Amino acid sequence: MKQDNLKLAQKGIDDALDTIDSLEKTIKETPLIKDILKDRFYILSKKVDEIEDILKNEGIL
Repeated sequence: MKQDNLKLAQKGIDDALDTIDSLEKTIKETPLIKDILKDRFYILSKKVDEIEDILKNEGIL
């Protein structure tokens, strides 16, 4: 795996984890607002897709 792609994948993983943390905080602190929850899951899904693409391009998946 190229070093740049490894760094990009790591950043994507870190961003996804931050999104999960933010989602957990939102769920705990506010009533479940459907639109906010849906938006957070959409962001998380996009980040996971980006990581998957990087790993596929490198032949890991």
